[in-house]
Amino acid sequence: MGLAALLLGSPALGQTADPPEEGSEGSPQFSCFEELRSGGGAASETLAAQLCQGARSEAPARCFRRVQEGGFLSDPQALQLCQYATQSDDPASCFLKARTSSFLDESQLVQLCRPPIAEMLKLCPYGP
Repeated sequence: MGLAALLLGSPALGQTADPPEEGSEGSPQFSCFEELRSGGGAASETLAAQLCQGARSEAPARCFRRVQEGGFLSDPQALQLCQYATQSDDPASCFLKARTSSFLDESQLVQLCRPPIAEMLKLCPYGP
């Protein structure tokens, strides 16, 4: 079984899968994975699998590419910012706007703009 299949596989035991966001076709995690890999960037399959784990749309991949285009964040920071992004919360726009209008460093901006679910998952010792 490949790494991508393992990381993008079915939900953990006892966990129900949320329905995909409106407009996504098939598996939203795999669509996200393919979106990032086809975007022409240098993201590895491992990074793409981590980013898209739990994705409900292609939003994490689009977020990742937007913040990487300007070279503002390292891969781990971009992963932290964009993982679990949805079409409605757009952490890339938050980061890019805050970067031009504040004196916070990148790590503080990532914490400010990351999706709310990411903060909740830090409290779960066994992950999503």
